[in-house]
Amino acid sequence: MDLQLKGRRALVTGSSSGIGEAVARMLADEGAAVVVHGRNRERAEKVAADINAAGVAIGELSTDALAASVHAEACAALGGNIEILINNAGGSSTGNTARPPIEISTDDYISNYHANALAAVRLCQLCVPDMTAAKFGRIINVSSAVAVQPNNLGADYSGAKSALNNFTVSLAGSLKGLGITANTLSPGIIMVDGLLRFGRQKFGDPDMSFEEVSERFAAEKVFDMPPVGRLGIPRDLAVVACMLASPLSGFITGANYRVDGGQVRSLN
Repeated sequence: MDLQLKGRRALVTGSSSGIGEAVARMLADEGAAVVVHGRNRERAEKVAADINAAGVAIGELSTDALAASVHAEACAALGGNIEILINNAGGSSTGNTARPPIEISTDDYISNYHANALAAVRLCQLCVPDMTAAKFGRIINVSSAVAVQPNNLGADYSGAKSALNNFTVSLAGSLKGLGITANTLSPGIIMVDGLLRFGRQKFGDPDMSFEEVSERFAAEKVFDMPPVGRLGIPRDLAVVACMLASPLSGFITGANYRVDGGQVRSLN
């Protein structure tokens, strides 16, 4: 199927590795002009060169001014406004998700809210006016399975992702009739770079692919597998992201697409 993405201008935040890189790569394969974003210029430029991207945008998204700088750099690289915005940058800003709610400082709650909710809000505020003028836009906010099925630990992260889901539904409703859609994409346990490195070390093969490590994890029952019987890989998210980014997805908005192998057992 032709997703009609050829020539469409896209910014994928947090795309110098992991899920974001997979999304940027697939968008580029579909013919989109893609800007790779990250905090490390060398890594971002390496990905950009590998996928023949339009350019890179480097910087934090933790303040309005920093987000505006990233937006301006992305638009300059694209030679026009951003038509497809993939808000993937995030993750636990404190690097520690194994704490019960009352042991997490209020500063850490605030830090995670900036990283996982407000970063997306800032870029939406910057991109929506141009999307409105063009009467076309696709916004995909990468959330998490824990936004709807939180565990007992890491409430600073899961709470911020819940806020992102809420914002996305409100945003979608506010864009009625403007040709802009907004949806969330919620991964479960995904084979990101850290798990890949762990698996390669555990199985003694530094050249194993995401797919091969996931299959070995399943075969040796290293993790409690979701119903599909394996862990997710970044490409699983990229497929759905490209579908939602397509002009063909104009009747889908305000939705939460769970790509979790059946990990979340509740109704959406």
